[in-house]
Amino acid sequence: MNKSGIKPCGDRVLVLPDKLEETTEGGIIIPLSEREKHQHAQVAGTLVAVGPDAWIERTTTTKRLIDGQMKVVEERTTGYSGPFAEVGDRVLFARYNGQIIPGKDGNNYRLLNDEDITAQPDSDVDFTEFRKRDPLGAQA
Repeated sequence: MNKSGIKPCGDRVLVLPDKLEETTEGGIIIPLSEREKHQHAQVAGTLVAVGPDAWIERTTTTKRLIDGQMKVVEERTTGYSGPFAEVGDRVLFARYNGQIIPGKDGNNYRLLNDEDITAQPDSDVDFTEFRKRDPLGAQA
């Protein structure tokens, strides 16, 4: 499924952001500069690849010199109980997060930290930025 030519390392994940429409419902063509600005602010996409260390537990050990010997004074486990999503799932991520990287297939991808994945929306939830808005001063 990963046609990008990009393989995430460490705890990174690769997401293909949802494409935004090129015209409004009314048929107005959205300028490329405006679409690009909104594409960078996009918050939903498809999980394409996962790094080998994504969503794993990590144990941090703190040692101190006590009576001339290094002794463990604290051991803390951080991380996650399991993956937030699997490759192919639609995911949400924080606006403007991650690095935008062009793939060899011509699409722009987002390289994110695993913890930047915030939710898994249902397929019918729409996150399109361009939607019908009431004119200023309109009364309900």
